[in-house]
Amino acid sequence: MHRPQLPSNWTQMALDHVAEVQTGIAKGKSINGSTVSVPYLRVANVQDGHVDLSVMKEIVLKPSEVDRYSLRKGDVLFTEGGDFDKLGRGTVWNAEIEPCLHQNHVFAVRPSPKHLLPEFLAFQAASEYGRRYFQLSSKQSTNLASINSTQLKQFPVRLPPMVMPPVTRLCAPATS
Repeated sequence: MHRPQLPSNWTQMALDHVAEVQTGIAKGKSINGSTVSVPYLRVANVQDGHVDLSVMKEIVLKPSEVDRYSLRKGDVLFTEGGDFDKLGRGTVWNAEIEPCLHQNHVFAVRPSPKHLLPEFLAFQAASEYGRRYFQLSSKQSTNLASINSTQLKQFPVRLPPMVMPPVTRLCAPATS
């Protein structure tokens, strides 16, 4: 199988050099003190190319933990695994619910706006190139596969050169 070469003016680097990978909250831990109940995304909510919000659950946690696990608009959601066809599937979070958290089987990747657009990352991960990486990197058992945060952080993102728009003069030059 012939694999196309990376264009000479593109770069390739590990995902964690151009994005922050955030793990989610684990269910079932006991909590002492005051708590809040917040909606959260499960693996079932994160589909290939969209988020299914038809069945949302809530999780109880300390108020001080809400910010740590909250999703932000532009986060790229990835599932940890499950069936082979679900490995690495994901989409861009558009802040449909605020606040909204994510469980520990869903990764939230926050791209650096200076280096990577969320939509470009989601597209690349869903491509044949991305699917191949996740399948080859996964831990596999009978009909199931999973990736961990280390493998996700090492995903080799292909980056085109950053193109700056031409500078346009907003005001006409002063005349004497």
